[in-house]
Amino acid sequence: MPGVEITPPPLSSQSMADLLCTIILLCRGTGTDGKPFWAYMCVKPSMAQAFKDAQDKGSFHLEDYGTILEMGEGEDVPPDVKARMEREYGINHNYEDELLKSIEAIVSQES
Repeated sequence: MPGVEITPPPLSSQSMADLLCTIILLCRGTGTDGKPFWAYMCVKPSMAQAFKDAQDKGSFHLEDYGTILEMGEGEDVPPDVKARMEREYGINHNYEDELLKSIEAIVSQES
């Protein structure tokens, strides 16, 4: 009896990106109780624009846009949580500053 080969349909590049990676974000906001909070969350690339749009509008539920890795009350993330996120997920808390400095260096070289 001959075997049957089943070929799955090809994945779009967006679907492939969602399977292979997530974007880890540190979000800060104010809860429905009026208290400040912080949350590390994983967002699929396909949800990144929707998440940004929701942030720009203001009020939304984090769970609608990704998976919450860690969440707590207050303005600042406790040092032990920051260290754990760096160790376990490779978070670089200085990424934005380093990126801006790199961009400034490139721009100054071009002028």
